[in-house]
Amino acid sequence: MGRVQFGIVAVATCVAAAGCTSTPPSSPVTPAAIIQPAGPVSVNGTYNGITQLVQGPAMSCGTQDMLTLHVVDRTFGYTLNQPQVPWQPVRSFNVVIAPDGSFQVQSGTAYIGGAVSGSHMAGDIVGDACAYHFEADSSGTF
Repeated sequence: MGRVQFGIVAVATCVAAAGCTSTPPSSPVTPAAIIQPAGPVSVNGTYNGITQLVQGPAMSCGTQDMLTLHVVDRTFGYTLNQPQVPWQPVRSFNVVIAPDGSFQVQSGTAYIGGAVSGSHMAGDIVGDACAYHFEADSSGTF
């Protein structure tokens, strides 16, 4: 084999093996390398907002009230005072927020449920005589 033929064979072999480029070939991109699963987002903090009456007599339930919820380790407590219900004047809820931001807790026939998304929390509080919707933000202050 002549010198020119040997050089052509060497270049062809090198190009075929892709070993003669100055930059290494990139590794294939897999979907797992692009999309990283997000872990639970922190929802801890103080949420300030307002409850709005959606069902019940305004005279005994009130129409709206300020609300402050302190979330620590994805949990918060809420006490619903309902003096218009003599057999159950207080309902207490110990709420745990799920990794997806949702929560739902029942106390007898009463319940609280909703969701946290970013710095916003919204939900419903349903007591024995009155029902409320609430909106609260961790950046809001009263």
